[in-house]
Amino acid sequence: MSSFLEGLYFSPEGDDGDGKAGGEGEKPADGQQGDQDSGVLEWDTFHKALPEEAQKLIETHTSGLNTALKTERDSRKDLEKDLKDAAGKLEKDSDAQKEVLKLADKVAAETEKSDFYEEAHEEGVSNLKLAYVVAKQDELISKRGKIDFKTLKESYPELFGKKKVPDGGAGEGTGSRRPGEKVDMNKLIRKKAGR
Repeated sequence: MSSFLEGLYFSPEGDDGDGKAGGEGEKPADGQQGDQDSGVLEWDTFHKALPEEAQKLIETHTSGLNTALKTERDSRKDLEKDLKDAAGKLEKDSDAQKEVLKLADKVAAETEKSDFYEEAHEEGVSNLKLAYVVAKQDELISKRGKIDFKTLKESYPELFGKKKVPDGGAGEGTGSRRPGEKVDMNKLIRKKAGR
């Protein structure tokens, strides 16, 4: 957690805010490179750094959301089935039957899209909408909903890159720092003091 706090708080003595001297030379406990070095805070690293009670609280909350998502998905599939059953009872090739089948197909398409988005997110796809369009175009989604992510990744590796978060610096002319420039608090204090 101290590596996370170092990115948020400044202490001139190298104190990371919890009373322990640490500073810039300290490495994260898990032996990996700290997230502030790359400029991007990753969920897994952040979540592992939380106390166990906080991790359990998050898992309890997300399990409720996952249950709600599964219930919604099941109700969509039931709705699609009910619409197709109703269409079968209508007069064959009538306008009403065509409309009901059209609605059933629309529900099926939305279910397929939401399932794709969920799986693609877990696979590390950075642009879900574009990946779905490509997967449909290249017929990488089977009739049963199985997605061929291996072929998608081989054909379009750029869809699996990490999103680049732009630096917040506005550049010259605004008094803001330039992109890529490191902030040195000591230099800023000396500049303001006229040294």
